[in-house]
Amino acid sequence: MNRATNFNGLEIELHRFAGARVLRVVHPGEQRIEEHSHDWAYIGLYTAGRYREQYDGGEADMSGPCAVLHPAGRPHADVVEAEGLETLTIEFDPAWLRLHGFNHRLDRSLLWSGGPVGLASRRLSQVVAALSADEAALGQATAQFLNFALMAEAQSPPGWVAGLRERLGDNEPGGATEIARTLDLHPAYLARAYRAAMGEGVTETRRRRRVETASALLRHSPLPLAEIAVAAGFCDQSHMNRSFSAVLGRTPLQVRRERQLFDERLAVSA
Repeated sequence: MNRATNFNGLEIELHRFAGARVLRVVHPGEQRIEEHSHDWAYIGLYTAGRYREQYDGGEADMSGPCAVLHPAGRPHADVVEAEGLETLTIEFDPAWLRLHGFNHRLDRSLLWSGGPVGLASRRLSQVVAALSADEAALGQATAQFLNFALMAEAQSPPGWVAGLRERLGDNEPGGATEIARTLDLHPAYLARAYRAAMGEGVTETRRRRRVETASALLRHSPLPLAEIAVAAGFCDQSHMNRSFSAVLGRTPLQVRRERQLFDERLAVSA
């Protein structure tokens, strides 16, 4: 449903209904997707990776729990960083969503990052990723998410949150207690404030960033899985397997096989 785009990622359809479909979309790293639009309204739910969303409201750096909404025909562009990007997307006819309790007008693009909407986007991701989800459950969950997101007030996180998020990506050692000591904060406060601001906990951020590092290595290097696990900061390959299941719902070996699919797609588009 995209128009005028050089998209070279993978689209795996999870659900299809008369007025909507759900896709898992996997982008290779360091890719620019030129300005494009969608024939249906579009919700993108972040899973892993990092990218910059460029739209008529400006530009935003998107990583961690976040979501975007683009009405049908609204142009936007994306710049995917080195880690690659994985999202769950819901494309829908607004008439379909009205059947499930959503009555707002979709007349502009909106972005939400972290905070209560970030947490809500994770709950919606769990529903849409479930292969057993039926149309009513998916429609109701999507309508509830948008009703909540459109009414939620933006919150300003504490100044130390952004810096801590970047440190966690560098395999910051220690748990919340050790990190809180370096910031002169109470551990319980740090944990609550970080989750409220980012939409995920300190441990979840660390796990996700390790999965992102390992995913890039799996798709771009021939290293054995055990070596990749160590390079990405996991205790061992078993630890990496569990983390991949929790973050991506797939195994490292399944992610490695996507490298061939990327290569095949690039060969066709060349």
